[in-house]
Amino acid sequence: MKRPSSLTEALLGIRSDIEVHPEITRGFVERGEYGIDVFRRYVRELGYSDAKVEDVLLEIYREVKRRCAEDPRYEELLATVCSEIGVFYFDLEYDGAERFLLEAFNLRSKLYGSKRAFLLADTMNRLGIFYIQNGKPENAEIMFEDAYTIMKELYERSKDFELDYAFAAINLGTFYYEVSRADEGLKYQFEALKHKDVLPCGGAVPYFNIALCYQDLGDYEKAIKFYVRSSAIALDKGFVDVKEALSSALKITSREQVYSKIKELFDKEEIGKNEFERLIEILRRLE
Repeated sequence: MKRPSSLTEALLGIRSDIEVHPEITRGFVERGEYGIDVFRRYVRELGYSDAKVEDVLLEIYREVKRRCAEDPRYEELLATVCSEIGVFYFDLEYDGAERFLLEAFNLRSKLYGSKRAFLLADTMNRLGIFYIQNGKPENAEIMFEDAYTIMKELYERSKDFELDYAFAAINLGTFYYEVSRADEGLKYQFEALKHKDVLPCGGAVPYFNIALCYQDLGDYEKAIKFYVRSSAIALDKGFVDVKEALSSALKITSREQVYSKIKELFDKEEIGKNEFERLIEILRRLE
C-alpha cells in the first residue's frame, strides 16, 4: 500500500496540507498506516491516552473549520472530520457525539447528489444507532429511513452501491424489529436477503433477523426454519453465533423439530454432509 502523504490522508483518507501536533503525528504518517483506530494504538504505544487522540482530532477540526469559512471546497473534509469525531466520541461514550454527527449530516446534506452522497447515508445510519441507544426512536426512524432511501437511489443508478444498499436495508429492518414493528422489519430483511451474495455474512445476518421477526409475530414454524438456515451459513461465514441461533430455536420448539429442519436442508442438498454433522454435533451439546 502506498504511504500516506499527509496526516489527514493517514487518518481520514483525504489529502490536505494540515499538520497538527507534529511531535506525534509525523511519526505516524511515516509509518505508512491508515485509520483512527490504528492511530489510537500508536498513541498508546507512545504512552498517551485517548485524550491525546481527541486533541489531534479537534485541532484538525478547528483548522478545517477555519479554512471552510473561506473556501467551500473544504466542506467534504469537514464533514468527514465531524463524522469521525462523532464516531470516536460515540465509541468511547463521550459527550458530544450527537453534535459532531449532526454537523456531518448537515454538511453532507448539501453535498447530496455528488459521487460521495453515500457518505450522507453512512452518517444517517450512525446517527440512527446513536438515537436508538439513547432512547430517541422517533429520530432514529427518520435517519434509518432516509439512509435507506438514499442508498436505494444510488443502487438504482449504479450496482457499485449494492453492498451499501443491502446494509441499509438490514439496518432499517433491524430498527423496525427493535421498536416492535416486526412485520415491517421482515420486508427490509427480505430485501437485504436478495443481495446475500455480496454480503460478507453470506446472508446469515438477515436470515437470523428474519427468524427474530417471525418469532416476534408468533410464526414459530418459520422462525425455526430461518434460525437453522442462518446457523448453516454461519458455520463458515461467521457473523452469527451458531450456538445462539440454534439455542433460540430450541426455546420455541423441541430438539427433534430442530433436527428435522437441519435434516431437511441436507436432504435438499442445501448443505453438505460436513455441515450437517457439525450442526447436529452443536445441537447435541446444547442443553
